[in-house]
Parts: sequence; structure tokens; C-alpha cells
Amino acid sequence: MIQSPSLQTPPVLKQLTCPSCGGSLPQYSPGAQTLICPRCNTYVKVEAEGLGIAGKGSKLPPPPAPVKLGQRFTLEGTGYFVLGRVLYEGWDDEDRWQWTEWLLGSNDGRLIWLSYDKEDGFVLFRKMRIREAFNPSSDRTIPTSDGKRAHVRERYPAKIIGAEGELTFRASAGDKLNMIEGAGFGKQYSIQQTLAELEVYEGNTLSSAMVAEALNDPTWAAQIKRSTNTKAVYQLVGVVAFVFAVIGGVLGVAASRTGDLALTQQLTLSTSAPTGIIPINFEVGDRPAVVRLRLNSGIPINTFVEVEASVISPDDTETFIFEKEFWYETGIDEGERWTESDTFGEEVFVPHQTGEHEIEIALGESSVTGNILVQVEVLRNHILPSYFLIYGVVVGIIGCCFLAMGWQRQK
Repeated sequence: MIQSPSLQTPPVLKQLTCPSCGGSLPQYSPGAQTLICPRCNTYVKVEAEGLGIAGKGSKLPPPPAPVKLGQRFTLEGTGYFVLGRVLYEGWDDEDRWQWTEWLLGSNDGRLIWLSYDKEDGFVLFRKMRIREAFNPSSDRTIPTSDGKRAHVRERYPAKIIGAEGELTFRASAGDKLNMIEGAGFGKQYSIQQTLAELEVYEGNTLSSAMVAEALNDPTWAAQIKRSTNTKAVYQLVGVVAFVFAVIGGVLGVAASRTGDLALTQQLTLSTSAPTGIIPINFEVGDRPAVVRLRLNSGIPINTFVEVEASVISPDDTETFIFEKEFWYETGIDEGERWTESDTFGEEVFVPHQTGEHEIEIALGESSVTGNILVQVEVLRNHILPSYFLIYGVVVGIIGCCFLAMGWQRQK
């Protein structure tokens, strides 16, 4: 059951005076250790002997969600009152990010935290006791309240940018801490470590719609609904784009195997007869063709031979197609013999003229003496796979962008 929120504040536990500006400084929770003056933004530490100044800050920017100090609402059957807000900043070698935490007092006297960041959305954290040995600097798992162990996702340094209201720990703007985040068994875990203390929290993820409904904020709820609908559209477009990307990839693979076999012939090349000519007729111009070369004769160990392929058009224009190096190598690595070879190559070319052409196969640089046998194949009317592959990559990137936008909007 979710009830409408109210800005009616609970009874003030103590009515204090800011030691910096003399302004009114109410305390609502007996567990408060820091009060932030709403008038001068002084961080006031609450001690047994009185109040002291812990530091000065500046006014916080608006929160990422319309959760206000003093607000009352009921969530998951429990009534809450917003006592304070903290804005944090974390960083690593590549990025910096911020998140917000609201201190909530519950009707049953517990103090819990409502956290929000762009990656995880809303999480309702409750303080948890660790009953086993735990090293926050190195342990890869976190002992949980039910005796299980959650996986540590990341560790990073952080600092307090600012706060308002009251807090359950000693704090001031600029204070630094170490964060350890974990997850497991459907729960989130957050550990905050300072020089003075180590606090462990266990939480459940909440949807933005659930929080908006609890706050009874129709404007925010409508915004979330629009965002959810947009997310669904983005994800649908992303999935459809991925389907077309896969189709493009399949068509690209199929296109790479296309072509009508126009000729197949074996040539014998040697240093005394280094060139072979094969006539071929192309009835249609500007259609891709494929030349395939395969070494049919063996060559001695640790030798190579280069073979060049060119096409001579009816107007005697010679166009280089490609050069292929055939090789055969063997050796010993860590006491084991290995053998590698390369005896096949192919390349696409486009004859721009029609009529009789000549395919010229020439022996290039070689460490082989004697004859070599080269099998030559020419395929006409080949379909270039690059168009389909480029199409698939572009559409796949578009799909990734839409899915990423849909994911960002789901929090």
C-alpha cells in the first residue's frame, strides 16, 4: 500500500542554534552526528559537550529526483521521513561520476538510506553487521546477513561534495572515503570506509516508478512513463537493427562464395619460364571477378615463392591484381616440432571492358629452384561481400546506440 507524501515534519527532538550564524538548527533524530545549517551551510558536529563547527560548504544543486527534506511517504508498507541528503563523487583512472543518498527515518525508528545513481537507479539500503572477518582492501567477497557471500564488483575512492539536513556520521564537504560495491542473490551491497569507521549496507533495488508512486508526484510519474515508452521504442529499434545486421552478415558470407567458374587451369612456372598467360572472355563489363591461386606442387622446407597475378584488357592495358607469397616453414619450439604453410590466395578485380582478356601469372622473388605448379581459377559475376558487411556493421552500430539509449532510460 502506497500513501500520499506529506511535507509535515515530525516533532523536533532538539531545537539548536548554529554556532556559526546563530540560525535555527533543528535536530530530529537522536542518532544525528552532523547537522548542516540551512542558512549558512555550516557543518555542525553534535557532541556530548555541545556543538562544534566541522567545516563549511555551499548550497547543493537540485537533486536528481524530487525527494525533498522533510517529506513523508510510505514505501513497501513502511512510513519514512526524509532527514538529510548527501552528494558524493567517485572516480577512477578513466572517469568521474556522482550519486545521491537520502537519509530516511522510518516509523519504527530505523535509519536507512535511499541511494540513486544513473547506473543502478534507486537502491534502499539498510545497515548490516558483518559477523565474519572482512578485509575491505583485498577481499573479493562480502559476508552477507544470511550467511552467504556477495561478489565485490569494484573499489574506488570518493568524496563528499556536499550535504543538507542531518547525517548519522561525522562529515564535512570534501571528506574522502573508500567505496566497495558488491552484488549477489538479488541484493546490492555498499561499504563506506573512512579513517574513523567502516559501515556496511545491504539494499534492494527500487524502480523509479515505484519511488514516484510513493511520493505521489504526478509530473515525475508522467515523465517516467514517457521515458519507459521511449525506452521500449529504442530497444525495439535496437533489436530490429541487430536482426538486419545479422542478415547483412549472412548475406556477406553468402556473397563471398558467389561467382561463375569461368576457367580452371594449371600452370608450370620456373626461373626459365617465369610467366604464364591464360585467355578469358568477359561478356559483361564492370562486374567483379575473382582470381584464385593454389600451389599444387610441394616446395622445400623453409622456402618461399612469390606469384603475381595481372589482367591485360583488350586495349593492352595491364592491371596488377595481387601478389601472393607461398611458403613452407618448420622448426622446433620448446622441444616440439611445428610446421606451417600457406598455399592459397585469392583477390577480387573488376574488368571494366568486355571481350577477350588475358590473365598473366608471373613468378616473382623465390628461394625455390625448379618448377612449381600453380592452379589458377577465375570466377565471373562475383557479388562483393563488402557492401553487405559494411551494411551489417553500420546497422549493428545503430542497434547498439539505440539499445544503449534504451538501457540508460530504464533507471
